Amino acid sequence: MKRLTIFTPAYNRAYILPKLYESLCVQTCQDFEWLIVDDGSTDYTHDLVESWMYENKVTIRYVSQENGGKMRAYNKAVSLTETELFVCIDSDDQLISESVIEDSLEFWNKMTESGFPGGTAVDKVAGWVSRRKMPCSPDVIKTKPYCGMLCEICSATKGETTIFIRTEILKEYPYYIHPGERFIPDSYIYDEMDEKYLFLFHPYYSQICEYHDDGLTRNWKAWLFSNPYSYREYHAHRIRLKKSDRWRSVVCFISISLYIGDGSLWRKTPNVLLTISFFPLGCLKFLYDRYMLNRDKNVSLLQRMHEPVG
Repeated sequence: MKRLTIFTPAYNRAYILPKLYESLCVQTCQDFEWLIVDDGSTDYTHDLVESWMYENKVTIRYVSQENGGKMRAYNKAVSLTETELFVCIDSDDQLISESVIEDSLEFWNKMTESGFPGGTAVDKVAGWVSRRKMPCSPDVIKTKPYCGMLCEICSATKGETTIFIRTEILKEYPYYIHPGERFIPDSYIYDEMDEKYLFLFHPYYSQICEYHDDGLTRNWKAWLFSNPYSYREYHAHRIRLKKSDRWRSVVCFISISLYIGDGSLWRKTPNVLLTISFFPLGCLKFLYDRYMLNRDKNVSLLQRMHEPVG
């Protein structure tokens, strides 16, 4: 059995997926399985992946599901994973060098054998975090490996990250998705992991990150308005976990609840006192968000946000 599962969600990304495939083929260590969950693509993704499976250069498992969104694809991938480790590499990214897999696994082996920084117990570490290189990223990361909460590591790196996770732990934290919606922020499960586990920071770049017009990052506002119930649950989750900046989530919870307009704000809030305290600010945010939504004349973009991306 392979040791690592590289999961890639894909929706009509046949035009960009070959870059990732090529970076996987040249890896000096092939101790991984590439698990592609096709979220109902209507392009030639299936035929493309089938041709790669025939080439047999990389161990590939291809799974197709009805169009349901990235997080449903993620949940499905985790449920199918049997390897020790799991990492999500998006379809528009690629590994930065031929030795990424080898270096990553050797780093993890070394740390588990010699001990984690600060004497952190092995069973308290859920995985490790590396960096995703952007075009403007520096070539050198001047820091040392350390253990910390995932939210703190991601904040300290001030950039995109790649998260390798022990599969047995990841299976405990499925994503919530409201019926009829397709997205919830990635950190939904990571916020909960931070309550119990630490992560190790591996100070190197593991992949090159690109943003495309049909991606999540550039269209986050439209995704919010297209998935309001899921976003509200995300903020409610942070309030329940008593995150240090939960007041921000209270404001967002109020704003989104007013946007939904189903009258459930006071019934659904996890903290009535905080909701009362920040209600005026939440109303102001609602008015601002509604103004921004109405100002957006790109109706086709909002319609496209109902479709998942990889």
